[in-house]
Amino acid sequence: MKPLSVLFLLLALSTAPARACDICGCGVSYYNPNLFPHLSKNFVGLSYLHRLYHTAGHGGNVGTERYNSLLLTVQYAAGKRLKLVALLPWQFNTLRNDAGARTLSGAGDATLLAQYRLWDRSSDKGVRQVFVAGAGVKLPSGSYTAAAASKIEEQNFQLGTGSTDVLLNGVYRLSVRHWSLSATGSYKYNTVNRDGFRYGDVLNTGVQAAFRRERRNWSLTPYLQASGEWQLTDASNHVLQPDSGGEVVYAGGGVDFNTRKVSLGVNYQAPIAQHLAGGLVQVKPGFSVRTTFLF
Repeated sequence: MKPLSVLFLLLALSTAPARACDICGCGVSYYNPNLFPHLSKNFVGLSYLHRLYHTAGHGGNVGTERYNSLLLTVQYAAGKRLKLVALLPWQFNTLRNDAGARTLSGAGDATLLAQYRLWDRSSDKGVRQVFVAGAGVKLPSGSYTAAAASKIEEQNFQLGTGSTDVLLNGVYRLSVRHWSLSATGSYKYNTVNRDGFRYGDVLNTGVQAAFRRERRNWSLTPYLQASGEWQLTDASNHVLQPDSGGEVVYAGGGVDFNTRKVSLGVNYQAPIAQHLAGGLVQVKPGFSVRTTFLF
């Protein structure tokens, strides 16, 4: 079993604000790089994510948004240092407010990523340091319907953003025998869609501590995480939208069970501080489960 993953993996390991990246299942903050030691190989994974948000309108209308996503993740090792990743989400969403209930299901925006291991150093004392950088693109494959820019729920409750967006990320990982500490940063640059709406760019940072307990044919990896996400203000036809953007800080953790061919994992994240859309959006705790098959 290899000691390092150079993957930019799984959507579900941390939640995100209820804006474009969350809706489409492609927010950079969902990926948890460099955690799973066996995932430096080729693999196919399937994840389930559940996210919940409460929204409030200026007219007093209160809504609850539930996002249930299935995420297909495929990684191909194009060399010792380069990994190519494709993420294909399928959404099952519900919105309940004073006007009634709505459902929305279908494919979300697909994401293509390339991750390159720039630096890898090991010592004879069991210390290893790795730096990985990556870039990718989010494609407008999910359905997007134009909505009044002032309606928060309508802008959030979409399968896609209708725009092609750019993703950048970096990962530093320090491991000492069975312990590891990772620091991550990512930026998502959003473009204007065909209706003149532009969701705000998203910046993510995070730290993670993990302990890997190994046996002959399997390992167990519990971990703790803390992350932050900042989203810039949305714009409609170059006019900034005041009830958008904001920041949220999460704390959480999970555990992964790994064999040579299969991995199972669960993750839980809860907001500990937030201010989204001028206080009109409240993100609630979320969780995810996943399974991965290596080949």
